[in-house]
Amino acid sequence: MSEQLASFDFHLHTCWSYDATAPVENYFEMAEKLGVSHIAITEHHQMDSLPEAIEAAKKHPSVNYIPAAELTVHSPKGTFDMVCLGLPLVPTPELQQVFAAYHNWQREYGDALCALLSVEGYPYCRKEREILLKRYRPQKTIDVQGITHVQNTVQNDYLIKEKKLFADVDAKNNVVWNSSFSMPHYPEYDFVLPAVKRAGGLVFIAHPKGYFRGQDLYRMDELREMLDFDGIECAHTSIPHDLTPFYRQYCLDHGLLSTAGSDTHSTNDGPYHFGKECQFATHIGEKRYVEEILERISVFRP
Repeated sequence: MSEQLASFDFHLHTCWSYDATAPVENYFEMAEKLGVSHIAITEHHQMDSLPEAIEAAKKHPSVNYIPAAELTVHSPKGTFDMVCLGLPLVPTPELQQVFAAYHNWQREYGDALCALLSVEGYPYCRKEREILLKRYRPQKTIDVQGITHVQNTVQNDYLIKEKKLFADVDAKNNVVWNSSFSMPHYPEYDFVLPAVKRAGGLVFIAHPKGYFRGQDLYRMDELREMLDFDGIECAHTSIPHDLTPFYRQYCLDHGLLSTAGSDTHSTNDGPYHFGKECQFATHIGEKRYVEEILERISVFRP
């Protein structure tokens, strides 16, 4: 089964995600040009790109836009990325609290990492993070989100190649992993996911190969029960093609929906082209995934 251009892409990040550079309108322009009919912009931890996406959708009426986000949750069984589709244009008060918690977490996590490294003898401060963020993020995103954590490659290159604090990534990671310093967890699954569902959104476990340990049915059942997800991201850049039919059949067997996405983070070839292996709308997800999802949620209509 070869890679193909799909008719939809329900996993996209823009410059409003801490680790991406794509302008919002690029996805609408690309979708219109390539005949991709449905897209969802799934920023990490928030929906701050929503106003720009709405304006872009108005200018590209042939592209159906679904408000969404990728929310990473902590749980007793691990940390999981969850693609949430069909979120309201005006977040419910409960969902506003969720997004506020993520905004706080992004800043707190960045500050905690600086504190951890500094305590261990590797000085790294918030001002340095701000400088790094400004290398690849528009000022408008920093004005809204504050001084968040930094994309891993940018941060590692700075600490290793510029400051020469560590010999390599493994040396840096060993300091972080072996430190007794406490790092903040992502918001809890039982705080985030019920709020999404009560707001009318659908919850999908993202790029699940690692989470599911491949084809471990016991693990899949265990996570389905705990996370109570509505579906699975059956096709994704990281999923071998032979696993997509397996995940799809699991969805059919358990009354779940299927989704798919490229997980594109950058749409240019500049110095900060993150995730080059992820190409817009390149996955093997089937058109019927969209048809089934749209029985449960609506696209944005200008």
